[in-house]
Amino acid sequence: MIRVTLDGAAVGTGRAAALPPVSASFAPGVPTVVATEGGIRPTVLSLAASGRMKLDAGSVTAVELADDGDGDAHDHVLRPAALRRAIALIDTPLVADHSDEVSIATVVREELALAGVRGSRVELSVDRRDRHPFGSLGGADRLRLLIELALLRPDVAALVITSPERHGGEPALWWRVVRETAARGIAVLVVTDAATLAHLERLPEPEPDTSAASHSPHPAPPASPLAESRTS
Repeated sequence: MIRVTLDGAAVGTGRAAALPPVSASFAPGVPTVVATEGGIRPTVLSLAASGRMKLDAGSVTAVELADDGDGDAHDHVLRPAALRRAIALIDTPLVADHSDEVSIATVVREELALAGVRGSRVELSVDRRDRHPFGSLGGADRLRLLIELALLRPDVAALVITSPERHGGEPALWWRVVRETAARGIAVLVVTDAATLAHLERLPEPEPDTSAASHSPHPAPPASPLAESRTS
């Protein structure tokens, strides 16, 4: 399990900055949502948060959490290469997205190749529609499939999900997938827009969960996971 922290992470300067300074943190238990607007900023933020973008200011660090979860001296900072291996980009435009026209089977094969899994068929609850276009999947099903495939990669302990709202549908459906993933001990950052963030903030709080999440060595913090940081 890891905790990833952005401390004033920025790319470029002034009004034309590709990414104004962002400070946020994501860790297992509760997903973090950051809103940013304009052009390629969601992609730039996702690249920065996963250690894949050179910063002009600030920093991004990932700490592997000790088993006791106390944040003591047993935690240690990951080196840049290990940070990149530990964080998977999910559906990031221009970087890690898939064409809606390709088949679901093609997406699965490509993601399995990234995970180093070959010679086997993996069932991932896509209702046997593997010959259908990837774009035929609803937003929540699409996200769940990409998450499960990414988690097959060695060393992945965190996810950065980019602009899930762009595929339409009710945000509450894919937000449930995100929350369930974080509860499994995965650090999750969602990069979205201000309108979607506001919508998520209005959703009712989920019922208390007494399943695996409540027994996690790193339980969810009491603070709200939403609106930890916004960019302009």
